Amino acid sequence: MGPGRCLLTALLLLALAPPPEASQYCGRLEYWNPDNKCCSSCLQRFGPPPCPELSSLASQPLSRLLDELEVLEELIVLLDPEPGPGGGMAHGTTRHLAARYGLPAAWSTFAYSLRPSRSPLRALIEMVVAREPSASLGQLGTHLAQLGRADALRVLSKLGSSGVCWA
Repeated sequence: MGPGRCLLTALLLLALAPPPEASQYCGRLEYWNPDNKCCSSCLQRFGPPPCPELSSLASQPLSRLLDELEVLEELIVLLDPEPGPGGGMAHGTTRHLAARYGLPAAWSTFAYSLRPSRSPLRALIEMVVAREPSASLGQLGTHLAQLGRADALRVLSKLGSSGVCWA
């Protein structure tokens, strides 16, 4: 084996190795986010990493979001999209969030049928608060992180003191 072939083999082996900070759950081909220090497998399994900026929201009731109309409206724009061409839905919408909260697909279909006069996200938050009064903004943040919705997390962080996490 020539020196070129050895070098190529060594480079390939290094490329396949997970980053040194990666956990045992990180796959070789998964994107390692150096800011969050996690990959998608870790995010799915353990939820988002601790975030000091959003820790104040973790214990606050989900019902607070119903009172914060500006933040709620921004989340509605992000999470209640119109169906795409051919009727396809984007990933990480209110439908997916409803599934995380254990609501059946029939509920999501009904909630989306009420558009444009009623927001599915607002209906979801009202339903979750009614079913589980102890639901928190931290739980919503965890679900959004697991769905890969960093944009929605940035909006949710406006309810906190400062800064943005999970960017």
